[in-house]
Amino acid sequence: MEGVTSLGAYGGKGGGPWSYILNSELKEIIIHEDGNIKSISFKESTGFTSGTFGGNKPNYNPFNKGEERKIVLNGPVEYLISINGTHGEFDGKDDVILSLSFQTNLKTYGPFGTTTGEPFAIPLSEDNVLVGFFGRCGYYLDALGAYVKPEPIISFGEWGGSGGSPFSFKVGKSWIKQITIRHDSANIKSLFFKDGNDLEYGPFGGQDPNNRGEPTTIDINGPSEFLTSISGTYGYYNGMTVILALSFTTNLQKIHGPFGCEFGSTFSHPIQGTGAIVGFHGKSGHFIDSIGIYISK
Repeated sequence: MEGVTSLGAYGGKGGGPWSYILNSELKEIIIHEDGNIKSISFKESTGFTSGTFGGNKPNYNPFNKGEERKIVLNGPVEYLISINGTHGEFDGKDDVILSLSFQTNLKTYGPFGTTTGEPFAIPLSEDNVLVGFFGRCGYYLDALGAYVKPEPIISFGEWGGSGGSPFSFKVGKSWIKQITIRHDSANIKSLFFKDGNDLEYGPFGGQDPNNRGEPTTIDINGPSEFLTSISGTYGYYNGMTVILALSFTTNLQKIHGPFGCEFGSTFSHPIQGTGAIVGFHGKSGHFIDSIGIYISK
């Protein structure tokens, strides 16, 4: 698969190989466990469910499938950042997956199974998107790995003038949680951002100590709400082409703004599909000279 990297697999060499590529967003992980990981399967946001990998050992009457554990991900703003577990001998036989835990940007699920044996970790970088799983299976889940590829982030803009110094940031797989706009009736003075992990970006602009405007703070109630669109105007102010007005729209159709002055040339990024704004770029100095956006698909 072009552009795809394999992480792992971790575990034993028993059973037979399996591989599963996601066709849409991962929604659920279903595990059966009892002393070890008996099997694993996956459900996508479209409702499609994979086959069951493992769980083929008969145990008297009728099958030893273990207890079901279901992980439901609140996508697209909740996503896996790490898969951890242990592997080792089970029932005096093969090296198999003994335990699994799944860490997202919001919480940790597990551990499931028995946390003895040799530990392993599959870190999922902020720069990558999970596209599938693979490993080995038979009576149990013998081995587990993950397929990843670079995160598809698209840049739109910049709108505005050519003055100021460049700025740029992306929140990775988090979301933009808070925006503070300093403005007055003439233009946008500065912007400051905070993501869902409380990391801060900025302030950008606001370098004129005598002309900083008044602050307005927008709170975006993630992870179920996220920023999807901006619009505004740009034009001349104090002899410079700068951003005069800005509005921000979320996936819940909440519109914040406009802030600043609505005269000048207009710009907008229309809402398209389920893309989320995950960063901004542009130029700034005394004010916000230009602005563009990064969108994660």
